[in-house]
Amino acid sequence: MIRKIFFAAITLLLALTAAASAAQRTLAHVDSFISTGVALSGNTLLFGDSVGNFYAAGDTSWTYHDSDATATGIPAVQNDKVIFTQSDGTITCLNIPSGSFVWRYAPVFDESATESLEAGAAFGGEMVYAAYSSGELRAFDLKDGHLVWTYKAKQGLRTAPVYSSGFVFLGEYDGLFSIIDAKTGKRLNGGGAGGAVNTPAVESGNVYYSAWDGSVHAVQLNGVIPLWDAKAGEPVTTSPVIGEGLVVVGTASGKIIAFNQKNGAQVWEYDTKGGQVLASPVVCEGKIFVGTGDGRVLELSAENGKLLREHSECYGLSTSGGHTFYYYSRSEQSICAIN
Repeated sequence: MIRKIFFAAITLLLALTAAASAAQRTLAHVDSFISTGVALSGNTLLFGDSVGNFYAAGDTSWTYHDSDATATGIPAVQNDKVIFTQSDGTITCLNIPSGSFVWRYAPVFDESATESLEAGAAFGGEMVYAAYSSGELRAFDLKDGHLVWTYKAKQGLRTAPVYSSGFVFLGEYDGLFSIIDAKTGKRLNGGGAGGAVNTPAVESGNVYYSAWDGSVHAVQLNGVIPLWDAKAGEPVTTSPVIGEGLVVVGTASGKIIAFNQKNGAQVWEYDTKGGQVLASPVVCEGKIFVGTGDGRVLELSAENGKLLREHSECYGLSTSGGHTFYYYSRSEQSICAIN
């Protein structure tokens, strides 16, 4: 039975200090490992954990639980609704102000099906889009969660879809980048790479995508015109992040590489020496915040990539936008913020 547990596993601290730049703030204590990224709705954080709990913390605080399956990806927020996904393929829509249940989609399993969700979902107008490990991109009606259409990729899907201006942008495991009609599910155009494509990023009429073959691409949406291609020299493990005139990515060996947003020329490279970069960096007021694979948070100069500050025992959490970097502190069992 669905239940909401108010203030059960989460204690909001709101320790907002008046420190200058790089102020650290402890936002919430949690009992279980945070398994999703962080989404924002006003001053409320939304995130999920490894045992199926989903939390709101901030101006609004509640906990929702219906299944023990691990929460995945980055929650999607639109107006007063939030969508979160779980590893068993479940999609749940909740009202943000109250944490009340709106609808839930749970796939029907058979012995041959692979129905996990690894990277979250996306809102788009009156629809919700989710990419399954079975290779199906599914579109659901926002009002009641009924299935509207399905797009079938050749291989399993492990990245989140992105919606913009009536299109769904999808990175596929077989190296295909697809532009899909958001109303019909028909593939209209796209591009490719020599390896699995990460979740794309859309900004100012252009779409940027990176891939595990080490390539980074920019495409003008009007006319689907390739603008530039760049090489990172090793597998790229994060979505492109846009800011300060840069396109920033993380790599499998722990490098952070910044390319010129206009022409794709490499501007700088920094080796974190911390293993694979998992969470996409955040660009904020001349700084780039990075979570390393070995549990540190680094502040780099956006201008030249030089290290400005380092924080230990921190695991970076991907975010759906904004100018704040969120991380999980293992020693404090807390979600913290830095900007």
